[in-house]
Amino acid sequence: MTSTPTDVRSAACYREPTRADLPDIQLIDAAAFPDRYPFFVLRQLLDAHSRRSVVAVEPGPDYEDKVVGYALTIGEGPRAWLISLAVSPDRRGYGYGRGLLQRSIELCRERVGVDEVLLTVDPKNKPAYELFQSFGFMLREHDERYFGDDEPRDVLAYDLSRPVTRVPRF
Repeated sequence: MTSTPTDVRSAACYREPTRADLPDIQLIDAAAFPDRYPFFVLRQLLDAHSRRSVVAVEPGPDYEDKVVGYALTIGEGPRAWLISLAVSPDRRGYGYGRGLLQRSIELCRERVGVDEVLLTVDPKNKPAYELFQSFGFMLREHDERYFGDDEPRDVLAYDLSRPVTRVPRF
């Protein structure tokens, strides 16, 4: 029997990442962002910020979790930065990005003193841009060289003081 998106979504959960999740996270990261974080950077980011980060998992055979997406959030004080959000290529379009973003915002909202969530997005990445806008992220600035030559990014901000609105999960 093949899974439909509804079957997969109903079985998914979102939780704090563990070190055992790192190989899956790195594979997802490499598929989504070539030339990005090496394994040791992901390891240190998770060591330092796992309580602010989240993975989307599906139950696999033998009751082992299969990581299908992740979101890394860092920061202290009034600003949190969502520095990476990615979903496995074979699971895109199933609602995991929405679930990861929603849980990341909830985690930031739970932290005392955090007023806003910031992120960068390639202005040409329409699916990601539309996801962030659907949650209420607003353009803060555009930088043609954010990550160097030919690496434009928009900085988007989400104001955590806004009333909570429930975003449809799926």
